[in-house]
Amino acid sequence: MLKRTVMTALAYVGLMVGAGFASGQEVLQYFVSFGIWGIVGAIVAALVLALTGMIVLQLGSYYRANEHSVVFGEISHPLLAKVLDAFITFTLFCIGLVMIAGAGANLEQQFGLPVWVGSAIMALLCIAAGLLDVERVATVIGAITPFIIVLVVAASSYAIASADSTRSQLDSLAATIPSTLPHWTLSSLNYVALALALGVSMAIVMGGDQLDPKSAGRGGLLGGLLFGGLLTIAAIALYAQLGSVIDQPMPMLELVDSIHPAAGLIMAIVIFGMIFNTGVGMFYALARRVSVTKPGRFFPALVIFVLVAFAGSFVGFTSLVAYLYPIIGYVGLLLIAILVLAWLRQRSDIAEEIERRFHIRRLARKKLQQDLPFSPADQHHLDKAISESVVDDQELRRDVALEVKDEIEADPEAELDASKLPPLSS
Repeated sequence: MLKRTVMTALAYVGLMVGAGFASGQEVLQYFVSFGIWGIVGAIVAALVLALTGMIVLQLGSYYRANEHSVVFGEISHPLLAKVLDAFITFTLFCIGLVMIAGAGANLEQQFGLPVWVGSAIMALLCIAAGLLDVERVATVIGAITPFIIVLVVAASSYAIASADSTRSQLDSLAATIPSTLPHWTLSSLNYVALALALGVSMAIVMGGDQLDPKSAGRGGLLGGLLFGGLLTIAAIALYAQLGSVIDQPMPMLELVDSIHPAAGLIMAIVIFGMIFNTGVGMFYALARRVSVTKPGRFFPALVIFVLVAFAGSFVGFTSLVAYLYPIIGYVGLLLIAILVLAWLRQRSDIAEEIERRFHIRRLARKKLQQDLPFSPADQHHLDKAISESVVDDQELRRDVALEVKDEIEADPEAELDASKLPPLSS
């Protein structure tokens, strides 16, 4: 369970980091532009991100959602659910578009390539990743994340340690950064809402892929803390080195490049990986949503969305961040309120479901492992627990059986009774 929690956390960080602060442009406009108070805003955002991460993944697991409208339909009025669904669908496309534009800006700044080249490479990678299932997509995203964490922390630590400007100089310089947001408190909340809006769809899918809401929630909490911590460190580093990064479309890349050209090369590759993480998460969740009733349309839909986003990416990365992000963030504030209120209302139900699924897994282990006793009374309790769950009976029987099967097969001291797979029925 610990391994699953950590992998979920890394996938959650990887999902949001591309749009959250990969380029540094987002951090400049949302936090650094407000000077030292912007750093306070980043810390506030980090704490709220941890809470919302836990809530989103836990709700996804609780309802075993395979796309975001499942959760919205359960926690809000049908009309409001449709509005939220449309908003998230719009957000997925917009963020995917920004990621393709960001990939072009990244390679242009570091290697002098035409913008369309980097954007085209990113578009092709997103299409290729669409051939994977959700678990493999989450694995790919999570695998890149540790490299992101190490490089961001190392580069930011160096930048902070080598800073030589006074706070008054930095605050004066920060005041010249254009921002469409009026105050650091609103900017901080807007950023959290933006992060939630861009990550909620794929995060719900990742949560829905897990049977244990407790483990899923812990993964979201840990992922939110990691992401928020990285955000805060990046904000402090960019603030400390503001004079050298203020005019760059990719401030994080410039920050590392100023340390050493070789480090800049590595950072350009890592930023590209961060952008890929978020881009593939957005397009995967978007195509999953529009093809929910006709799964065969998933890949064609993904290809169409990516190609349209590629065409729209020529508007320019900095402009897209400045205007699209705050709009998404304002509407995302409503989404935060709905999710938090729903979670507060259903905390006791979620707690009961966590215990129920633990009980179901324990009984399923007794039934499927050959050397453990399993009585008719155990079968009665298993059937009763499954019928009381919020998840469809047959779906839950199948998924628990397959998960316990993998668990038994991984245990060298246990032997599977394959004759009782997969339904767990009497």
